[in-house]
Amino acid sequence: MRRLWMPLALFLVAMGVANAHGATAPIVVEPLAATLTGNFARVQLQATRREANRALDVTREARYSSLSPQVVSVSDTGQVTPLANGAGRVRVECDGKKIDVPVTVAGVVAEPVVSFREDVIAAFNRLGCSQGACHAAQYGQGGFKLSLLGYAPEEDYPQLVRDRFQRRVALVDPAESLFLKKATNTISHRGGCRMKPGSYEYELLKAWVACGAPGPKADEPEVVKLIISPAEAIYRIGDHRQLRIEGRYSDGTTRDITHRVKYDSLLDGVVQVDATGYMTVVGAGQGAVMIRYLGQADVSLVVTPFRDRVDLSAWKPANLIDELVADRWQRLGLKPAGLCSDEQFMRRAYLDAIGTLPAPEAIETFVKSRDPNKRTALVDELLGLTGDPARDRFVNEWVAFWSLKWGDLLLNNSKTMGSGGMWALNNWIRQSLREHKPMDQFACEVITAEGSTRDVGPANFFLSSKDPVDLAETTTQVFLGVRLQCAKCHHHPFEAYSQHDYYGLAAFFARFGSKTSADFGSQNGGIRVIKVSTSGTMIHPRTKEAMQPTPLGGKPIADADVRDPRKLLADWLVGPGKQMFARNIANRIWGYYMGTGIIDPVDDVRATNPPSNPALLDALAQRFIDSGYDLRQLMRLIMTSRVYQLSSTPPADMPPDARFYTHYNIKRLGAEVLLDAIDYACGTREKFAGVPLGTRAIELPDPNYASYFLDTLGRPLRASACECERSADPNLAQALQIANGELINRKLDDAKGRIAGLIGKKTKPEAAIAELYLATVSRRPSADELQQGRAIIERAPSEREGLQDLLWALCNSREFLFNH
Repeated sequence: MRRLWMPLALFLVAMGVANAHGATAPIVVEPLAATLTGNFARVQLQATRREANRALDVTREARYSSLSPQVVSVSDTGQVTPLANGAGRVRVECDGKKIDVPVTVAGVVAEPVVSFREDVIAAFNRLGCSQGACHAAQYGQGGFKLSLLGYAPEEDYPQLVRDRFQRRVALVDPAESLFLKKATNTISHRGGCRMKPGSYEYELLKAWVACGAPGPKADEPEVVKLIISPAEAIYRIGDHRQLRIEGRYSDGTTRDITHRVKYDSLLDGVVQVDATGYMTVVGAGQGAVMIRYLGQADVSLVVTPFRDRVDLSAWKPANLIDELVADRWQRLGLKPAGLCSDEQFMRRAYLDAIGTLPAPEAIETFVKSRDPNKRTALVDELLGLTGDPARDRFVNEWVAFWSLKWGDLLLNNSKTMGSGGMWALNNWIRQSLREHKPMDQFACEVITAEGSTRDVGPANFFLSSKDPVDLAETTTQVFLGVRLQCAKCHHHPFEAYSQHDYYGLAAFFARFGSKTSADFGSQNGGIRVIKVSTSGTMIHPRTKEAMQPTPLGGKPIADADVRDPRKLLADWLVGPGKQMFARNIANRIWGYYMGTGIIDPVDDVRATNPPSNPALLDALAQRFIDSGYDLRQLMRLIMTSRVYQLSSTPPADMPPDARFYTHYNIKRLGAEVLLDAIDYACGTREKFAGVPLGTRAIELPDPNYASYFLDTLGRPLRASACECERSADPNLAQALQIANGELINRKLDDAKGRIAGLIGKKTKPEAAIAELYLATVSRRPSADELQQGRAIIERAPSEREGLQDLLWALCNSREFLFNH
């Protein structure tokens, strides 16, 4: 039927254009033809007029009429309702054009059978009854408890039908059902009126009671995908758009569910949406509307340009990043800031790549160089990609800095692993980075590690988690960027992941275990041994089902003939799951360098947290795969882009943004990097107990080396793999620690520090001031700053105290505390 009527619809559209002699854009109506099956089926018509590069919604402007009133009716908003079985037509009129949509109706009966899962649960979700703040709270409300978003219909059914002596349903007189009277506020209801008598939901629920209140059926088709129209579109402030949602089911059928889903705006300042899916664009930017239905969740992306046109002709892309970011600027009407200075780039690149400040003499040499490729050359030197040992001199710093990050993610901690295990994992991470181990191999070695935690570094990863479900959560968050914790107790409220997905993933670790080395005859009982048992089963706590290992979004994998199911997960990760893995790593590295992830937070990847630039994320992931999962090549691609080299000052006539990269996002230095930077600026070395003098903060293998400064400035405890553990939010304790803490005062007054050296060498004030600026903010002082520096020194009781005051002020400046 759809294929038959498509030419007719296109013909009618074409006729409309011809009649208007080009004066009016054609009207397009979707769907071209409709089929409604059952009394409660509905179809939402969508009418649009094409204008330039966008489709203007005219669904509410069009006039609708049924040409077959005995078969279908149609509302003023374009919703088609079946009345009797047969074939009919609905006419849509707009701009003087008439378009007829053929409609086929089947399955309309006098006493319809209503599905508990498909109809009742969906209605409760839409009405808000099964939200966490209502009857899906931990203990329910008013003695009535539902599962969150209806994830367990087999538990909801007895609550609704059998609990309280069946008082909630009245099979003889459905309208007298208690749950209907409560929801309509006919009887006092703390949740207020959720629906009105005669409404769609009311009639649906009443019909369910009338047909005997049947329970959930195990063989009923389930929705497996939401098809959203439009999935993404460009709008202007004041525009409206009627969404249209279809559900694709496990039996291959597709149904219009626009009237059944729940809508929520993810950014009210850009777009608002009502219960029917009618959107109103209220602000410029990029927002989204979240659509949820029976365990599925997705978004419609709303792009509202800040300006209709921007001139990007001066933008000269250096690589694919610049091209794809510029495409997004063009869509949003944004333009970039200018490029940063050489001094800014050098400081930025050093801190982002190796967590270290550049030396004053290196800054002077770099600034004086006239080599047009000097920035790319510097990137290659920082990442150790030149192939010349004399130039690849930052290998140790790069390894130390990124070992710190991977130590955070893999929860390397002597409190859970013991000192020997912690050092073993730290040394393995450092060696892996030093030898440029591909990240897919790195991940697989972690996931499949077994043996002595003293000899096999990655085996210690399994000591950071207490059981298979904990391991599943940590593994998905680290290597896929997915926060799966919500699915442990119920269906994920903002994602398609269910409890089956959660425990199916945990089943990969069901045979994991550990013993002390004493159990194997070793004299050293403090060493743990990670082992794989010959048997082990993950039981679903609610259904009591024995779960088969199942990757996220994949199908169960038979593991009967496999000794270690973790290897199946590793194979999936670098096989069918490689896009998820690569997108996660690419997004993380981008977020570390650019201040915000393309998906942000970087470890909260889900359909309802859409990327700010989907094409960019896909391209970075693919380039990462093509490079052989080379971390340094991914970093190089980012650092050599013009986008990375933009000034941190937003363009004066552009709105500030953090997700579209029109300028470099300023980042506060991490705790360890900041301590090392203060050490370098002051010419001192912080001593940490248990490691040699000269060990830098970024080289510390775990967070248990005592430092009040690091703890105050947000060093993570490594109790969770969440990026949120490393806090960058400022607080009063941090300000006081930097401004007047024991550490900063001790370093300023160090007898072997930078100030003492300047005094000992009798350095002239101008040269001393210049050195302090270069050692802190990586640039020479301006004329005004030089004059102010002289005044500070002259006003002080002594030259030493004057230089200390100046260095203190520089160490407390935003220019020093932030990477810009």
